[in-house]
Amino acid sequence: YFDGYPPSIKYKIRPDRTTIVFTNKLKELFHDVPIVIGGLEAALRCFAHYDFQQDKIRRSVLLDSKADLLVTGMGEKQLVAIARTIDSGRSSDTLILPGTARVTKEFPEQSSIVELPSFEAVLEDRKNLLKAHLTLERALLEGKGAVQKHGDRCVVQYAPQDYSPSDLGHIYDQHYTRMHLGKKPYSPALRMNLFSITSHRGCGGGCSFCSIEVHQGKKVISRSVESVIKEIRSLIRHPEWKGTISDIGGATAEMYGNDCDAEACPRPSCLYPKRCRTFSPGEKYLQLLRDCRRIPGVKKILLGSGIRYDVLLDNPELLEEILIYHSGRSLRIAPEHTEDSVLSLMRKPPFKTLESFVSLFNSINRRLKRKIELAPYLIVGHPGERWGDVLEMKKKLQSLGMKSTDVQIFTPTPGTLSTAMYYAECDLSFKPIPVEKTVHELMERKNLLTS
Repeated sequence: YFDGYPPSIKYKIRPDRTTIVFTNKLKELFHDVPIVIGGLEAALRCFAHYDFQQDKIRRSVLLDSKADLLVTGMGEKQLVAIARTIDSGRSSDTLILPGTARVTKEFPEQSSIVELPSFEAVLEDRKNLLKAHLTLERALLEGKGAVQKHGDRCVVQYAPQDYSPSDLGHIYDQHYTRMHLGKKPYSPALRMNLFSITSHRGCGGGCSFCSIEVHQGKKVISRSVESVIKEIRSLIRHPEWKGTISDIGGATAEMYGNDCDAEACPRPSCLYPKRCRTFSPGEKYLQLLRDCRRIPGVKKILLGSGIRYDVLLDNPELLEEILIYHSGRSLRIAPEHTEDSVLSLMRKPPFKTLESFVSLFNSINRRLKRKIELAPYLIVGHPGERWGDVLEMKKKLQSLGMKSTDVQIFTPTPGTLSTAMYYAECDLSFKPIPVEKTVHELMERKNLLTS
């Protein structure tokens, strides 16, 4: 599609809204061939969404890309079903499959499909984007699909596809080479994840700003210990193997083993505002790490996945073993903020939880021969934040002895709850909240924390 070759890997070869550009080009060249889109970029833009770069509401990516089907979630089972349908000679137009979305002319009259505010309604009233997000979130939690009108057409997203531990075992037990085709050098992306292990999918955290739960779902699905160990043993035969595993985890590492039997749960988070009584604080993950450390040929297991410090607070044994066996110079946690008014909008635990964790961390760290530094990830500019909140955040972090060097400015991501609040400029009860959108002001807030 692009003329010539990029001069270096840093050269930008992907156009903005890549899915739309590429799919339209493919439709132009192969107009009779069905096109399926998926992945995070497409799934987060299935319905009317806010485009931060253009500062406007865009319609579904299915309409702008002219794709035939959109696969939501990770999508392995859906892709196999789609391929088999087409291979059998049947048209993809007839395919109604969980975990996919399509454009239809008829409104689906099904109780298992919930209607969202239309594209036109979202354009007319900013609050309707937030209403649409909350309605979609509730529908997915109940195992239902959703439909949104765009003029005289409908974008229909069917209920999520179910995955099981045995499904993940089958997927990850395949004989992957962990190499590029031919003799190409390892790309930075592959190099970084060359010896990384996915132990589970899904995240029960429910953070407002995160796209992982939107994409993978709230429900945690864990691989068996045997499946994880089998994959590690296959790594040892790789020509680049040096004995170090860069990660064993998922969206949140210690959620491994927290597979829930509930078919439908109305809670958007297993941890906020309080931890669900059926949620286990990392016992199965602790045992998984112990089993993996015993494998001959494994010298070191690091953690690249996120960890929930509020979960570790209830499992000091896991925290201590992470510090002793699986940490580098620092342990990275993600409090994101310190002010409870902002944290509640983020669906994150209150500041007192962070205080308790830092106290526990310090008590363990003092006993270690090799001292570990606590490194927080922080966000400024989240909807609901005021200048005074940043001043308080700096004071509180200093009182805890924490450096504030890893600070990002909130950037609205399509399909997330925080983005809906950013655009609507109101909280979940539709009351107005402050939303800072001036780049200079946001940079000032970041500089205040990092100075």
